[in-house]
Amino acid sequence: MHKNRLQEFTQRSSIQLPVYQTANEGSVHAPQFRSSVLVDGVTYTSEATFSNRKAAEQDVAKHALECISKKLKDEGCPLIREDTVFCKSILNEFVVKMNLEMPTYNTIQSGGVLPLFVSTLVFNGATYRGETGRNKKEAEQLAARVVIQSLLADDRYGTVVSEIIKSKAKLYDALNKAKDSSFDTTLTGANRLNHNNTEVENNAVTNHVPNSTHPSSGAKHPRHEFKVPKSGEGTDCIDLPIAFVPAVIGQGSDVGESSSKKQRKKKKRAKLNTNTQ
Repeated sequence: MHKNRLQEFTQRSSIQLPVYQTANEGSVHAPQFRSSVLVDGVTYTSEATFSNRKAAEQDVAKHALECISKKLKDEGCPLIREDTVFCKSILNEFVVKMNLEMPTYNTIQSGGVLPLFVSTLVFNGATYRGETGRNKKEAEQLAARVVIQSLLADDRYGTVVSEIIKSKAKLYDALNKAKDSSFDTTLTGANRLNHNNTEVENNAVTNHVPNSTHPSSGAKHPRHEFKVPKSGEGTDCIDLPIAFVPAVIGQGSDVGESSSKKQRKKKKRAKLNTNTQ
């Protein structure tokens, strides 16, 4: 029986099957068998000896299961003590796996300045009472935790419950990592945005006027002088005479004359010069 349970545990845990070693510490006529078993790298040895090999192996298998259950309880209890968010889920999964009746909860609220809730749980014919909680949901989780702790202490169910706790713990860790990663990303983005806004504001202040417009320390500022005329200076207007001058008749001007007239004049002059000679 114990050997079968130990083998089932190793199969569920996806580890190597148990390896037994049995030695006779007595004589041939009065044998005293002591057995040891290797499970997941750990060797467990019986404290007692037996007259036959099968009894020795069953005893060491029982001893290994008890040690493993205690180890799993020590590992599982801190997980459900730190956070009870999965206690009801762990218990429900155990009930489904073992084909048991679902637990029933009864939660009452105590009077006082601050409301407190206490839940009792009926499971497998036994009644369990949880610690006080701040609300109904927390009280029921605390009651489920009491049942889980009792199951971990039972070598018949401790390994099954511990495996469920481990699976829930992995899920819980993954959820926490996802939340932390999302928060870090949001915080990093906010810091980057604040940093960029600060740079923009600083640039807006420092670069409000371009550097090229700022004169250097050795440069001279341009100086604009406006001359205002003094009173008494030559500001009087001089009246110029406006008179009509008629054109002189016969004035030699080539303006407006055509080219044919010019040619005739030239011919006449040339003819006069010839006659004179």
